[in-house]
Amino acid sequence: MSENVTKAESLHSHEDADSSRYDVSKRMNTIIDLYVPISLCVFLGLIIEVYLDPFSWIASQINSFLYDTEEARRHAAMTRYSGNADSLPSLWKLLIFGGIFLAFIIVFTVLIVFCYVKGYKKWLEYFFIGHIFFTFFITGSTIISAAFYYINMPIDIISLFLIYMNFSACAAICVNGYGPAKMRQFFHILLGVMIALVMASFLPEWCIWTVLFLISIWDLVAVLWTYGPLNILVKTAHKRNEDLFNALVYSCMATMEENAKNNKEVESKSKDIKKIEGEKPIDKKEMKVPSKELSYYSEDDEKGSSAKLGMGDFVFYTLFLVHVRKYNDPRSFVTCFVTVLTGLTMTVFILIYFKRALPALPLSIFGGIAVFFGTFYLVSPFYTQLADNSIII
Repeated sequence: MSENVTKAESLHSHEDADSSRYDVSKRMNTIIDLYVPISLCVFLGLIIEVYLDPFSWIASQINSFLYDTEEARRHAAMTRYSGNADSLPSLWKLLIFGGIFLAFIIVFTVLIVFCYVKGYKKWLEYFFIGHIFFTFFITGSTIISAAFYYINMPIDIISLFLIYMNFSACAAICVNGYGPAKMRQFFHILLGVMIALVMASFLPEWCIWTVLFLISIWDLVAVLWTYGPLNILVKTAHKRNEDLFNALVYSCMATMEENAKNNKEVESKSKDIKKIEGEKPIDKKEMKVPSKELSYYSEDDEKGSSAKLGMGDFVFYTLFLVHVRKYNDPRSFVTCFVTVLTGLTMTVFILIYFKRALPALPLSIFGGIAVFFGTFYLVSPFYTQLADNSIII
């Protein structure tokens, strides 16, 4: 009896080590799976912004609200993205504009959650299909037209219209969960890029900082508060055993080969345990690892592990980094990009500890804003002075 118990304990200790290694490996793969789409989204947005600049025709009328006189508006336009604090509008006007923008986001989110809780999921899916179709048709057509203009390729209006229609229809279908996984991920990323570029062109310089700050606070409230709409949405979907809307969630799918390998490992370990248990009965109290842990890993592998990000995360990460790039300070951009990925990594590890849905924006955006102003106003001038005076540290 004692010999069998020793064998079982030895097997379970090996299993603990294997499970721990698998868990760490899986978490690291999860982080990498999040790095890739975020990086693609940011750099695709930068490429479109730098080379095509498709939304430069958008004339923002918000400056007429932020600045009282025509002279102040001209001064703000001339000193835009120079870091000059003279163009900073009054704080209360920034807060009013940010509050209006945030109120729109809150009302829209609450309406979606209310309709979902009341059982109108199908109607919401139809709404998302139509909304995404028109979003891609308007913004996507602008990017496609700018691309043809950039490469100096003439094209007739009928062919261009057919390209717009096919592109928008394919995007609306894929974003809502139909089609190959890679195409769904591609159109999710492209949707985030387009919305971010429109906002970056439409919103004035200081309004973007206000919006980023307020939306990160709202993300905390919406997810962590008991009565937060996103918290209610996640709990309702979990209670109904339903997936969240494909249009709102980007899923990083794990590879089938890794899942199959893990399934085989779990099956072989289960067979070994049954073989040892079949020799002589073993008291369950003497077992070091409960059977629930084995079923947890096997169920997770069967379903396929995946990390998920909200569509808003792509939009505001891209908006933040595209906005930082406009200041033409490479040091600030690199440090902010690293800060965003670091904040995302910290969020993943906090999520593992608390085992609940967490907002992805706050750590990255709050940290990114602090790092940007510290780098742009302190570190970059310091390095410039060192270079101008030929000082090597």
